[in-house]
Amino acid sequence: MKRLPVLIVLLLLAFASSGFAQRAFQLRISVPAPSLGFGLEASIQRDLVTLIYGDVRFAGPSFLIGGEVLFKPDLGQFDRDLRGIRPYFGGGLGLGLPNANFALTLNAGIEFALDNSTGLFLGGQSIFPFSATPSARVLFGASFR
Repeated sequence: MKRLPVLIVLLLLAFASSGFAQRAFQLRISVPAPSLGFGLEASIQRDLVTLIYGDVRFAGPSFLIGGEVLFKPDLGQFDRDLRGIRPYFGGGLGLGLPNANFALTLNAGIEFALDNSTGLFLGGQSIFPFSATPSARVLFGASFR
């Protein structure tokens, strides 16, 4: 019970820091093992972004915290009719809690911009833990800039 207030404070700080840093933040849902999460995205270069996320998995409950580097080009730079469509792929490291299982993650998907500050995304993520069997999930959600 003492962990819940700490988690709420951390989520509020994450929301606040995303506004101050002028980065994108994500609200994420995944299936088949349902989870709800939050992510912060920052541009490194033109088509390269970093993503830090935390997901609460309802089976357990357990948590997945991770960071990834994604190649995410805007197809509008190649054809104006495709502006706002951003396919992405990349990978990184994750940490499953409470058992402290480290994992490699691979991520691929596509984001569609609704306007300059809002986008919807659909993707897949493969998780390869060092001490458990691999799993995969489908992610969908919204990005806010």
